[in-house]
Amino acid sequence: MPTYAFRWTGEEAATEVELPDEHAAWSQAVTTTGELLREMDGAFPVPGALEMEVKDSAGHSIVWISVQARRGHH
Repeated sequence: MPTYAFRWTGEEAATEVELPDEHAAWSQAVTTTGELLREMDGAFPVPGALEMEVKDSAGHSIVWISVQARRGHH
């Protein structure tokens, strides 16, 4: 099974996970991002950003998820 490296921006080391294919890596990235946002329980910094990159075993970026928050002025 292929290995994919998941890394949050700002983290030194990636977490390597064996998954069947790129589709599974995409699903895992989306699920993990959603879980982290839920765990923050409204404590996402404003302005703030959360980014995850997933690379395949050859080092190619196959997923990039970015969540940004900012407040508008009335």
